[in-house]
Amino acid sequence: MIVNEENRPAEEKLTAGQAFVKSIRPAGCALFLILAVLVAAVCLTAGRDPIPGYTPPERASYENDLSQLVTVLETQVFPKLPEYTMAARLTGDTVTVTIDDAHFVVGRSAILRYFPEDLITFERG
Repeated sequence: MIVNEENRPAEEKLTAGQAFVKSIRPAGCALFLILAVLVAAVCLTAGRDPIPGYTPPERASYENDLSQLVTVLETQVFPKLPEYTMAARLTGDTVTVTIDDAHFVVGRSAILRYFPEDLITFERG
């Protein structure tokens, strides 16, 4: 503890964080936490629907017949996503979707929004 000339303890300097918390008071801290939670909620729930209004068929309708899934992708999904160059083919026990390199991540995410990942593999094309 630092003692000044009059034998009284001198005030210690506050760090930047301590000064900030002291200046905004408890109500400011609560407001700051509420805003942080709201920002996190918006960031985690935001996302546009790649094909507005599209409802995929039930999984049971194509799970045992993957050629049906290829048909659904080629006739119902790919035409509604013309900005991505995509193609689907049956490869063994999965459907392989080829997406152009420039749109691979976005195209993959659009497909996975409607169809299960365990039935589809993706490759860059």
